[in-house]
Amino acid sequence: MKHNRTIMIALAILILAGILLSACGSAATQGPVTLTVTGLVNKELKLTDADLQAMTVVKLTLEHPKNGPTEYNGVRLNDLLNQAGIKAGAATITFTASDGFANDLDLATVQACADCLVTFDPATPGVYNLAMAGQSSKSWVKQLISITVK
Repeated sequence: MKHNRTIMIALAILILAGILLSACGSAATQGPVTLTVTGLVNKELKLTDADLQAMTVVKLTLEHPKNGPTEYNGVRLNDLLNQAGIKAGAATITFTASDGFANDLDLATVQACADCLVTFDPATPGVYNLAMAGQSSKSWVKQLISITVK
């Protein structure tokens, strides 16, 4: 009888440990939040690299104002904005880099840009750059960490 109780306790501990480890494992595979979309949106987004990689990724050759034609892999900026849902009254979007640099563009310009991308840095997962076709080089924000709709 005592032997059965010991086996049952050991089994319960193993089951509990498995549940706890599986919960930790799923969070650990997601990784840290690397990009946020906030402000005048219906749903604020806190995205991990895995979240962005799971979206529709496109490969485009865009004309960089200083570097000429360059191939980029990324997610369409408008797809992110559509996922967040822009609230009425929004007029400007602020793009902020990890070093504090920020650039504002009017919402209409961004929405008219079908090929504007949040691109993946091939050397560093979790680092993103903006590829803003038709915009000045200051709009091509490097190490993008947040998009704020105002």
